[in-house]
Amino acid sequence: MRKLIFLFIAMAVVSITAKTWAQARVTNSTSRVITFKSVNGNGEVTVKAYEKAKISFAPSFGSFAFDLYVYEGSNERYVASFTKNVKQGQFMITERDLTGDNPNEAIEKPNVVAAPPVKENQEIVYEPKNVRTTSMVLKNSADFKFVALNGPFAGLALAPGQSSTEAVSVSTGILEMTLKHDVQQETTSDTNGRNDGKIPHGRSYRQSVYSSIVVEGQKELEIKNENLTFFEGKTVRTMALSMIPVKIVFTAGPWKGQALNTRGYTSKADLSEGFNSFSIQYVGVDGLKYQADIEVIVTPRDRPLIFKESDIKNKTRIKQ
Repeated sequence: MRKLIFLFIAMAVVSITAKTWAQARVTNSTSRVITFKSVNGNGEVTVKAYEKAKISFAPSFGSFAFDLYVYEGSNERYVASFTKNVKQGQFMITERDLTGDNPNEAIEKPNVVAAPPVKENQEIVYEPKNVRTTSMVLKNSADFKFVALNGPFAGLALAPGQSSTEAVSVSTGILEMTLKHDVQQETTSDTNGRNDGKIPHGRSYRQSVYSSIVVEGQKELEIKNENLTFFEGKTVRTMALSMIPVKIVFTAGPWKGQALNTRGYTSKADLSEGFNSFSIQYVGVDGLKYQADIEVIVTPRDRPLIFKESDIKNKTRIKQ
């Protein structure tokens, strides 16, 4: 009985081993993508760096002859012809093999240059050969103050009627930049009918993306009211919860004058859905006084709206 059990186990091990080694496996221990090509043209297999793969046309035991290639970008380069000993269905390619240092290296073959693969429906972008520039100034013909957040005029702030004092070099073609601007015109009057350009209840801000085509020889880029596209979202009545680790005070906007501790709530206010900016001041953990903005996106589900330390932008030190 014991002999029968032993015979059964031995047959099972042989069967499992035969299945395990039925197909040779190669380990690519190099940092390059490599390709195996059968010398008789029966097949080829590409293996990524530091990965294993099965090679159906390789024997599970004995010698395996093949041509080895590596990829340099999208170009395929021939390394050498090899004969590797496959043991227990396994063999390995090392960095040393990529040098062609092998006694079975054949006569060097010409490099094969493969065209970069193009996926179906892939958009092909042709870069212009001659990118030209023109020097221009930025002019604010709108009724709102704005500051350019990016692009060639990044950091430039203009009031209505102002133009930049120095021209900058701008590439011709499509120009896109983000403008942060007031939602109130500079001509807004207060409750007493005065028209002195002062906004009595603080300011709110929005962002607009300006897009245009810059042509050769253009000397001025003009921003008009229609370029400052206001997002006409719904009004969200909500309060705000501060998770900022220091006490803050609002210097503009619907909560002007309110001070807020960490985990404290503001009173309820009507906010516009979309981008909102609130001016604040606070004393940092370093004991210095700062002016900054809290910039957030308001949605109808923000009840309450949560202010985090990462929402603080445009931080500047207030000199005392």
